[in-house]
Amino acid sequence: MSKSNQVQRGGGDIAGARNLRPRRSVVVGSLGLLVAGLVLSATALPAMANVIVGSSQFAQSRTAVTTARSDTVKSAPVARVMATSDKSAAVTTTRSATVKSAPVIEVTTTTVQRAVATTTVPVTTTTVKAAPVAKVPVTTTTVKAAPVAKVPVTTTTVKAAPVAKVTVTFSNAVPAVNVAPNPNFVTSGTSTLVNGVWTNTNPCVVGSATGISWPTFTNDAGCNNYVLMAINNARAQEGVKALVLPSNWYTLTTAQQLFVVADLERVDRGLPPYLGINAALSANAMHAALTNSDPTVAAGFAVANDAQGYKAMGSAWSSGYSVLAADYFWMYADGWGGSVATTSNIACTSAGAAGCWAHRLELLGSDPGFNPGVGLGTTNAEMGVGFAIVQGAASYADLIEVPAGAQPTMSFTWAANVLPYLN
Repeated sequence: MSKSNQVQRGGGDIAGARNLRPRRSVVVGSLGLLVAGLVLSATALPAMANVIVGSSQFAQSRTAVTTARSDTVKSAPVARVMATSDKSAAVTTTRSATVKSAPVIEVTTTTVQRAVATTTVPVTTTTVKAAPVAKVPVTTTTVKAAPVAKVPVTTTTVKAAPVAKVTVTFSNAVPAVNVAPNPNFVTSGTSTLVNGVWTNTNPCVVGSATGISWPTFTNDAGCNNYVLMAINNARAQEGVKALVLPSNWYTLTTAQQLFVVADLERVDRGLPPYLGINAALSANAMHAALTNSDPTVAAGFAVANDAQGYKAMGSAWSSGYSVLAADYFWMYADGWGGSVATTSNIACTSAGAAGCWAHRLELLGSDPGFNPGVGLGTTNAEMGVGFAIVQGAASYADLIEVPAGAQPTMSFTWAANVLPYLN
């Protein structure tokens, strides 16, 4: 330890003093030994203390009091010695026991410990200068990029293959014979008097207390569904899917319904729809409806020519008590009926007449034998529609034309007013 704060201690009890009862004959000898021991403690113990305490860092000594005592007989009084100490010396007091007759000898031993002078060792500081840093010359080498080789670019212009003109083949253009309506919406069916009112199996027939009658015009849902069943039965014989009316059908005008059903007949056969209703064409169609005649080329509409040089147009007129009933006779019963009386198409005067099935073909877009029309594959044709009640009967007229130039404005279109409402 660098700074000693230990207390040096004596060797303990004097040898031979513990557990012995001295005899009277040896008291003097014992006293001699006691004196010798005291002398020894005065000379040897300080020397031992000097060996233990460090020489260079002795700072302060502490007083150590060592008391040696020897057992005596019961009658011997014990003398006590007070120990004193100061900062520079340690006093050791030894107690001895004697017999009654022996005088008490008090021996005081003072041990003085002297601090050993601290030796200062000179420290030599050597400053080592750093070796000078050698400057290494830096060589900068600029590497020039290799010139980029210009690769000749060969541009090959591939001419687009000529667009093949697709000719739409309209197979089975017309039925072999007129398709008899099933259910038969042109007859009243069975009439029954219920609660004083006549009712009929044909919901298109109006019953009353006095009898039955045909409506001048009706858009009744029951009647429409009845006629629609007959249309879809005729379509099934052609292999055409069932006609489904748009969900907004009953919010449309009669003229708009004429446009919708004409387009449905085309679209359901894979043909493009007519784009929409044009005002100039509708004015001409309305005139035809009022005069119970077929529409002609409309004024105020620049019409294109077809491939044969004829005006690209087609038209149809009909009478009947509903739009769907008119559609049925245009599309599924426009041929020869076996006689003039049983033929609904007044232009079909015989089995081989050019006017037979003309309404159907012109509404679909092509009638090679009677009028070339607008073409089955036309994509920019517009329609005019007319409806009127003339002399107690409904009158319907359709007019289709292809514009010669830019697409004219339309008020009602397939894309916006029909297609979103088809399920």
